[in-house]
Amino acid sequence: PWKNNRRFFSPSPSEIRLKAKREMSGKNYSIGLYYYFCYLISKVFRLRF
Repeated sequence: PWKNNRRFFSPSPSEIRLKAKREMSGKNYSIGLYYYFCYLISKVFRLRF
């Protein structure tokens, strides 16, 4: 149940990556990089647990 709760309000890695690509294609390059790092971190945590 904890994982379901967490998943409910946290976006999936693929969503974060899509958002990062969208931001990087625009003028918010730093925001895109920030989202991409969030994506990588969430991937690492998913592998760890």
